[in-house]
Amino acid sequence: MENYIKWGFVMIAAVWAVMIGTMIGYTWNILHLPQKLPEIEMPQIQNNNISIKTQELLEGYWTVAVFGVDARDGTLDKGTRSDMQMLFNVNLGTGEIKGVSVYRDTYLKINEKGRYDKINEAYFYGGPAQALTALRDNLDITIDDYASFSWKAVADAINILGGIDVDVSHEEFRIINGFITETVKATGVGSHHLKKEGPNHLDGIQAVAYARLRKTDTDFKRTERQRTVFDLILDKAKKADIATLNQLVHTVLPQISTSVGGKDLLPLIKNIKRFHLTETEGFPTKIKGARIGRRDCVIPVDLESNVKRLHEFLFDETDYQPSSFVRGTSRQIRIKVKK
Repeated sequence: MENYIKWGFVMIAAVWAVMIGTMIGYTWNILHLPQKLPEIEMPQIQNNNISIKTQELLEGYWTVAVFGVDARDGTLDKGTRSDMQMLFNVNLGTGEIKGVSVYRDTYLKINEKGRYDKINEAYFYGGPAQALTALRDNLDITIDDYASFSWKAVADAINILGGIDVDVSHEEFRIINGFITETVKATGVGSHHLKKEGPNHLDGIQAVAYARLRKTDTDFKRTERQRTVFDLILDKAKKADIATLNQLVHTVLPQISTSVGGKDLLPLIKNIKRFHLTETEGFPTKIKGARIGRRDCVIPVDLESNVKRLHEFLFDETDYQPSSFVRGTSRQIRIKVKK
């Protein structure tokens, strides 16, 4: 049963972020599933910074990091930046899942050599292992598994589900066609430009372009667009028939890099109703913008208080005391921002 719980959390995380569909209430013939899902060994990154008390508390939860990467050639390892990084945290007793979007421009310590940069640079320089370590250390958490996907997987999933309806603002319309062209070139999936602002039915490429829009507003608005797209496609996936969900599994799952293998998938599907996504929020919650070097960054104000808020949200810890690592990192961020 523990393996089913692990698979359930990872798949729901991947489902929600990659938009594969919920699979709730469905059982697929195991012969129709891929013979082997992509599987990567999970890096050994136990968090020794947090207290024994916190470590024991976190044993009651299962945490998965999900990365959406800007991969131009399908590569899901280092050398590509993570456009999206989310944490999904499940209460193993209740099945309750909470999600946290970590803003890609958040200025944090990204490696053990003391480099500070935007959090999405951790994936670029060291792939999933470095990204997981950076999230672990800066947020005082443990991470048990991960899943990475490219935007082509998202576009494929949306196309299979028949697209989504989005109200495109005037400012978004001004730049979206350039992003559509760029995304077609990057993925090799066909599409066409939008002709008007306002209500539009978006295909997979158009929806990905919408979710990736930047420069017209903030990283927070960008993350909000991603959530909007995810919620819309999730709603369609819930209503999809078995044949469509089977096609999703065949098409999208092979495009995911994950630390959890595909065995026991059928029992997972039979037990998946116990899991339910309840709340999501962004991290950091208290922020300010700052220009460091030539780059616009999101600064946690301060990291200590944001980590406290995170632990209250995820683990109901109202009196959490951040580790010495987080306190030291928080001080260094304040110093670097003042320079």
